[in-house]
Amino acid sequence: MTIRSTLKEQTAVVEMAGNVAATDLSTLHSCILDLLNARKKSIVLDFHGVEHVDYQDASHLAREFELVRNYNGSMRVSGLTPYVRNILVFAGLSDFLDSNTPGAAALEPARAMQAS
Repeated sequence: MTIRSTLKEQTAVVEMAGNVAATDLSTLHSCILDLLNARKKSIVLDFHGVEHVDYQDASHLAREFELVRNYNGSMRVSGLTPYVRNILVFAGLSDFLDSNTPGAAALEPARAMQAS
């Protein structure tokens, strides 16, 4: 799995690709902490390149949402395939998914900011 973050003003886009497992979530945690310490409180997790999330490890993502919330920030997931979305919902993360903006559409505002 690969993780890459892009910063633009107060928005950070964290692009993830490949298969997501527990070790990758540890790397994601460090990345999110770095962003929060840099005062980036609006975070978009771009799952466009994610092929699979281990169900048992997916529940650890809730910890990351709570961490961002504790820093008075916001985080959303975008670019979910139906397969990965189902895994996250099954893992109990439906409250953390943006149900109003499915798929890549949630990422468009952040991508527009990157282009400018």
